Amino acid sequence: MKIDITKEEYRLLLDILSISDWVMNSYKLEDDSETEPYVALEQKLLSHAKDFGFDNLVQYDAEEKEYFPTAEYEAAETDARFIDEFEDFCFWEQLCSRLAERDLIRERGAEVVQEMSPWDRITEAEDLMEKYEDEFAENGIENLVISEG
Repeated sequence: MKIDITKEEYRLLLDILSISDWVMNSYKLEDDSETEPYVALEQKLLSHAKDFGFDNLVQYDAEEKEYFPTAEYEAAETDARFIDEFEDFCFWEQLCSRLAERDLIRERGAEVVQEMSPWDRITEAEDLMEKYEDEFAENGIENLVISEG
């Protein structure tokens, strides 16, 4: 099978590859065998950068035998806006969700919460999440305090 894409589409593909690589690998300290097929495909796609006229955005490191984004690509930060937006959303969503889950367990007890139907658990946690969402939307982390105790 052959897929024809334009130069503009290939440029977008570079951003998609960068975003997916960030999601899969940015937090890992070591290589992960589970991501090897993804890395191999990414390398295959990056190998065509020169063909599309983007050798200024992707370079080959002969020593590592891998393609990497250039400093010029990274300076453009075209992918960063999506990553930053996603990470910001995840941070607040996870913070609110975990605080609500904690509060639900404190209010109802761990056993009661474990025995709740998934629907009831979600519904009750969402009610608790709202107060955190409102607070953080208005004040960010200004009022967030870790108590000794």
